[in-house]
Amino acid sequence: MKKSAAMEEKKNQIMFWVINGLIALIVLIFIIQNRGPVQFNFLGLRLEGYGFLVFLIIFLLGFFGGWLWSHFRHQKKGKKPEKPERQSYDEE
Repeated sequence: MKKSAAMEEKKNQIMFWVINGLIALIVLIFIIQNRGPVQFNFLGLRLEGYGFLVFLIIFLLGFFGGWLWSHFRHQKKGKKPEKPERQSYDEE
């Protein structure tokens, strides 16, 4: 028995919101547990800040650094980064 396309789409939307809800819950728990001030040293600088903000900034810097690395690597080769082609599986 085949499912209708509308039911499949609704199932995908529900799964999307369940996964995003779980991620949001994990992030909220992380923020609550790391809301206190922290001190750290970086290249001789003594910095203070809230734990979750420090981790967020480090994550964003890593994400940006990875994006720059990929961008310049593909630019050096003289081409834009290729996105993988999506395959569609049509039900017959």
